[in-house]
Amino acid sequence: MPQQQSTSDRRTFLRTTGAVSAAGLAGLAGCSGNSGSGGSDGGSGDDGGDGSDGSDGGDGELEDELQIFQWGDYWPDGFISGFEEEYDVSVSVSLYSSNEEMFNALNAGGTGQYDLIFPSDYMVNILNEQDMIQPVNLDALSNFGNLSEMFREAPYDPGEERFSVPYQWGTSGIAYNEEMVGDIEVTSWETMWNEEFSGQMSMLDDVRETMGAALKYLGYSLNTTEESEIEEARELLVEQKELLSTYDSSNFPTNLINEQLSPVHAWSGGAFQAYWETFEDGSSPVNYVIPEEGGVVWVDTAAITAEAENVNAAHAFINHFLDAEVGAEITNYTYYGSPNEAAEEYILDEILDNESIYPDDETMSNLEYIENIGQATTLYDNAWQEIKSA
Repeated sequence: MPQQQSTSDRRTFLRTTGAVSAAGLAGLAGCSGNSGSGGSDGGSGDDGGDGSDGSDGGDGELEDELQIFQWGDYWPDGFISGFEEEYDVSVSVSLYSSNEEMFNALNAGGTGQYDLIFPSDYMVNILNEQDMIQPVNLDALSNFGNLSEMFREAPYDPGEERFSVPYQWGTSGIAYNEEMVGDIEVTSWETMWNEEFSGQMSMLDDVRETMGAALKYLGYSLNTTEESEIEEARELLVEQKELLSTYDSSNFPTNLINEQLSPVHAWSGGAFQAYWETFEDGSSPVNYVIPEEGGVVWVDTAAITAEAENVNAAHAFINHFLDAEVGAEITNYTYYGSPNEAAEEYILDEILDNESIYPDDETMSNLEYIENIGQATTLYDNAWQEIKSA
């Protein structure tokens, strides 16, 4: 993934320009991948986590290994190695680029391959229904109370037991390079059907995100189970396909940077990476827009697999990133929204005040979580197969 600008560079820029609106970029991050969203190594080795004595985890001694399955570019540089040194745990990291890829890997090889995974909101419910994740021991997470009430009462993880812990959150929308789109104003999903951009656009290679974009453009909920609405979205995306260069969830930041593709359907974090990579002399040609029709708000979470061999180490890792100062360090690197209310004391004001990262109430009202839509999943999957093969 491209190198991000240093925090000092960001601070200097944002202090001189101020926060941007939700219709412009200036620092929106997000993932869902993010690949959505986010980083491969991680933090700074900050001494902010509880349990450095090796005793904070599940119901026993801390194991000496931890197998993590996660999105790419997820942590500040040195975060993983810092955790390893502090807790004397050897961490192995494997990457995936979509929730479906993660699910299929666990389904094919068993959940015992990994201890800790990072599913997005809707996938938590699916994994739970398939008995692929286990309840989190909240008594082992002394920092769980650092989360804001909104994220402690997650609608995608209902019930008396919790099966996930929020990590970061963001949005998906449209990213573009001004050098490639000229003076055309980008405010609506309609942009992604504009014939003037034929051959230079991409959509996320993600069934729910891309079907969701079409559904929002049509004025429907991205969680609709109405067959007629799903069919209408399918037809719209089939019409769009001849205008696209590709479906892509991993390379869109690079394509924006190199002026290879624009506009692109993007997770906010990838858009932000491209923004800072092209930032020079106080500005960047890369922008990010949450379309006026609305889009996806996502939460990436941590979950422990059903057959995890290193449960205590997994709890220790979760508790570590829930620490207020550690959580702020992550957000100051990724520019994602943080679910960690206690971390706000340490998060840069330029981030907290930026409506592209923390959208205003009006923008938030047009955003939806991707939900588990049960049997209607088959309708989405069949539509996606027809779109991809058209």
